[in-house]
Amino acid sequence: MIHFQKTRPGAHEAKRRRPGKQTNIAETHGIPLRIAAGWNIPLAIVLAAAIWFLCLKTMPVIPYTFFTTPLLGLLNWLPVLLILAALTFAFGNVFGAAAVTMVVFGVFNIANQLKIEARDDPVVPQDLTMLREALTAAGGYDLRIDLPLVLAFVAACIVLIVAAVLVRTRKSSRSRVLVRCGRAVGPLVSLAILFGLTVTVYASADLFNSFPCTNRFNMTTVCQETGFHYTFLRSVTQNNLQKPEGFSKAETEERIAQTQTAAAQPKPVNVIFVMSEAFCDITDADAFAWTEDTDPLKNYHAVQQSEHAISGRLIVPNYGGGTANTEFDVLAGMQTAMLSDASVSSFRVLHKNMGSIFRVADDNGWQTAFIHPGKAWFYNRQNIYKWLGAQEIVFEDAFTNATYKGGYVSDASLTEYLITDFQNRQATGQPQFTYVTTIQNHMAYTESKYGKARDLYQLQLAEELPEDAKTMLTVYTHGLRDADTMLGDLVHYFEQQEEPVLLIWYGDHLPSLGDNYLCYRALGMDMTADRSMQDWLDAYAPPFVMWANQAGADALDFDTLAERLGIPQDGMLSASFLGAAVLDAVGCGQSDEFFAFVNELRREWPVVQRGTAVDAQGNYLSALDGTAADAVKEYQDRTYYRMKYETIE
Repeated sequence: MIHFQKTRPGAHEAKRRRPGKQTNIAETHGIPLRIAAGWNIPLAIVLAAAIWFLCLKTMPVIPYTFFTTPLLGLLNWLPVLLILAALTFAFGNVFGAAAVTMVVFGVFNIANQLKIEARDDPVVPQDLTMLREALTAAGGYDLRIDLPLVLAFVAACIVLIVAAVLVRTRKSSRSRVLVRCGRAVGPLVSLAILFGLTVTVYASADLFNSFPCTNRFNMTTVCQETGFHYTFLRSVTQNNLQKPEGFSKAETEERIAQTQTAAAQPKPVNVIFVMSEAFCDITDADAFAWTEDTDPLKNYHAVQQSEHAISGRLIVPNYGGGTANTEFDVLAGMQTAMLSDASVSSFRVLHKNMGSIFRVADDNGWQTAFIHPGKAWFYNRQNIYKWLGAQEIVFEDAFTNATYKGGYVSDASLTEYLITDFQNRQATGQPQFTYVTTIQNHMAYTESKYGKARDLYQLQLAEELPEDAKTMLTVYTHGLRDADTMLGDLVHYFEQQEEPVLLIWYGDHLPSLGDNYLCYRALGMDMTADRSMQDWLDAYAPPFVMWANQAGADALDFDTLAERLGIPQDGMLSASFLGAAVLDAVGCGQSDEFFAFVNELRREWPVVQRGTAVDAQGNYLSALDGTAADAVKEYQDRTYYRMKYETIE
C-alpha cells in the first residue's frame, strides 16, 4: 500500500514538534512518497523487464527464439532481476537500484553491439581483464553508435534517479529489523542464486543444445539467436580447459616418453605463412561466368598449377569467424575443439608459455615473427604470441604509412611491409619463419565497406541471384581480388629471390555471407541441417597452397615433397596438422615429441574434426571407433597434458 504524508500538520502535531525544529518544505508537500516494502517485489519485476526490453534494442532483431522458447527469454531476463534485487537490498531503494542496473546492463549491451560490429565477436567475461586496452583501441574503429538508443538509456536512467529521490520505502517499527537483515543478507543471497544458476543451468551443454540455433560454433550467431545475457553467463564456464573423459596423467606421460623422435636436420628455407582473412574460392561456383582476365582468383589458380605447388583444403575450427582459433590450431598443432566440449576461443584459454612451431623453428636456427596489421589487444594477441614463442611481434602501430581499405590496413600496404621486412631480415644471415595474419577483407560485407557501388568490380553471372546476395558477393569479391593480388605480388617477388622460400597461403575461415548461409544457398550449395558429412566439412574448408620458389624447390626436393609429407590426393588436411607438416618439410618435424606424434597421426587420419575423421584413402567416418577413436583420444589427452602440465621457461 502507498502512504502519502499529510500536506499540512495538525495543531496537535505542531505542539509535539520540538522547539527549534525546521519544517521541510518537500515533506510538507508529501515528498518523498512512501511505499510499503512489499511493493519492492512487483516493482523490481516490472523494472527488470523494462531494462531487459531496452537492452534487447541493442540487437539487430529480437530473437524469435524468445517467443518459441520462453525458457530462453527467462534466462536472459533473470540476470537483470537478480542484479536489481541485490542492489535493491543493498540500497533500500528499488528505483535507485534500477538506475544502477540500467547503467551496468546498458554499457554491457551497447559494448556488445559495437564489438560485434567491429570484430564479429560478442563481449565475454575475459574482455573485462583487458578493459583498458579495449577502451584505447576503440578509438581506432569507425564505430556507428546508435545515438537514439544511447539517449533512451540516459533518459531512462534520469527518470529512475528522479524516482529514487521522490519515492522511498516506508519503514515501520516492525519491519526495521527485517530491512536491516535484508540489507546484510539479501545481496549475498541474490548473487549466490545468480552464481549457482551460472555454474549449473547456464553451463549446461544439454540445455544449450536444446535451444534452436543455426550455427553453434559461431559466437556471434549464438549471441544473436540465444541472447547476450545467456551467452555471456554461459561463456563464464565455457572458455576453460576441460579434462578429457578417462584422462590419466601417468599414462599420458608414459606414451609421451615412448614417442619416437629424431634429431632435426633443418633445411634453411625461409618459411612464410600468410593466413588471408576470409579467403576462399566461392567464386568458382557455377553461378559465375568469369573470363580468364576477370577471374578474381586468377593468381591463386595460376599458383595452384605451378610445378612447385601443393594445394588442397584446410579444415579449420569455425565457419564465418574464429580467426584466432585457426592461428592456434596451425601454430600449436592442437585443436581448439579439443580444449572443451563447448564452443571456445583458444586464445582465451591460453595463459602461459606453450610449445609451438615457433619454438621448434627457434631451436633450429630460424628467426621467428608474427605480423598482423590489427589491434594488439584483440584476443590478447600481444601476450599470446609471447607465450607461443615468437621472437618478434608486429601490430598495426608499425604500419605508419599504410593505406586503409574497408576500414582496415590494406592488403597492398601489408604486401609492401612484408617485402621490406623480408629484405631487412636477410641481413641477419638467418632463415625466416614468419606468420602473417591479414585483415582487410574482414566482414561485414555491407554496401559501404569499399565505397560506392559503382567503384566496385561487378559480378559476372551465369544465372540470376537475389539482390541481397548479389550485393554481399560483390563487396566480398572486391576484397577477394585484393587478397589474390597480394598473393600474386608475393609470388612474383619471391620468384626473383636467390634465397629459398616456402610460402604457405590459406584462408582462416569461410566468409560469413548473410544470415542462414544466404549467399551459399543462393549459389546452390547444400547448407541444410541434414546434409552429408562432406558437405558439413565444406563449410569449414578454405583452400590452401604451399608454393616454393626455385631455390626453395631445390632445397626441399619439391617433386616428391607431397608424397614424403603424406598429403592425401584430395589435399584435405586439418588446420592443426598444417604447421606440423611444414616442420616436417624443413626437416624438424620429428624433433619434438608432440609434433612427432601429430605428424604420425595426420599421415593416417589427415582430417580430424569434432568427432569425425577422414582417413588417408579419403574415407569419411561419421562416428569414430576402433583405432580411429583410440588415436583421436590420445591426441586429445596429449593436448590436455600440454595445456595443463607442460612448462616452458
